Amino acid sequence: VEKWRWRERQRAAMERYGPSGGGGGGGAPREDLRWYQESLQLTSVPLAPTVRSKLQRAGFVSVRDVKKTRGPVELALEAGLTNEEASEVMKVVRFGVEGTALAGAKSASELLQEETAKLPIYTFCQDLDDLLGGGVAVGEITELCGCPGIGKTQMCIQLCTSVQIPVDFGGYDGTAVYIDTEGSFMAERAQDVAEATVSHLGVIARANPEDAAMGASLAAFTVDRVMERIHLFRCHEVTELLAVLEMLPQYVAQHGVRLVVIDSVAFHFRQDFRDMALRTTILAKMTNRLMSLATDAGLAVVTVNQVTVKPDPGGGGARLVPALGESYAHACTTRIILSWEEDVRTAYLYKSPRLPQGRARYTITEGGVRDVKGRSGLSPATTTPKDDTWMPARCEESEVAMEAGAEETPAA
Repeated sequence: VEKWRWRERQRAAMERYGPSGGGGGGGAPREDLRWYQESLQLTSVPLAPTVRSKLQRAGFVSVRDVKKTRGPVELALEAGLTNEEASEVMKVVRFGVEGTALAGAKSASELLQEETAKLPIYTFCQDLDDLLGGGVAVGEITELCGCPGIGKTQMCIQLCTSVQIPVDFGGYDGTAVYIDTEGSFMAERAQDVAEATVSHLGVIARANPEDAAMGASLAAFTVDRVMERIHLFRCHEVTELLAVLEMLPQYVAQHGVRLVVIDSVAFHFRQDFRDMALRTTILAKMTNRLMSLATDAGLAVVTVNQVTVKPDPGGGGARLVPALGESYAHACTTRIILSWEEDVRTAYLYKSPRLPQGRARYTITEGGVRDVKGRSGLSPATTTPKDDTWMPARCEESEVAMEAGAEETPAA
């Protein structure tokens, strides 16, 4: 809407003064047009609400005020913006809406540099981190899908702790938002994982006694601090979930959030909706908002999905598949299917635009997610699913009470 209003104002000004000076042959009308454009208030410029608010608090009222700065660096310092945000503001006020798209184009080389500069969030399982290219990626939506008891919530709790690892240890030193729709988050379990993480970093610090910065970071990285920086939202119905997501961008900016977990995204949408078309529309809008949040704020979004049964016309039976249908499968950037294989928890990288399919074995210990001892965890995807009708047998055994045709019966 703001872009449309901006174009309408630009069009009205051009109609008033004309493309070549309003027919008078002088340069004054052109100067008047430029004066008109620079006098526009920032409320009329298509900027992100948080960016516009920072500019206004810093005393910037009009486009002219922004142009008086000597460049993005000075603007970032005066308004408290990041360099990327300041650069985008300068592009908008200098080129206008019509030139923003071309002026803001990035080369593949620039994108590659940005991607390689991003740090992953470690899972504390080496095989799983290798499968994911180093860990859970920021700027993306990662979905964990699996049957009950496979460790989806445990992995989310581990990530909430890992995202707080200090920068000197290769982490983000960020906070985490945990949106709990099922009531599965346990503070006692989070404390166990936090204690193990603090202990692990202590071992690393003692192995590097010459690194003073590492020791100082470890002194501030305590179990109590880790627990304080996990912000829990308990959503009992879908309206509460949507309300939390509505205010999430402001909350992220205020608290330095680098990880958002939704456990689980399927629970309310499978229970509260009879109109499947409405459910699909709301899900699409919700995932678009999450993706925008992940890319704009540079954080990781991790969603937990349940499984359901799908009739197999060929075999006459049923198979377990991720819930919420095939249309929702396109919402996530990376989909990881968690299941059992020979009584060992196994993660299958089913979908990723940047990584090959594969599998990794992991286990859940008192301290969180860890490698399986005595086993080669990472292996190629020799039996990875070819479609969403695949799920290992152990999961099927856990759902034998479910009827084959009950496609929307909760299974996780």
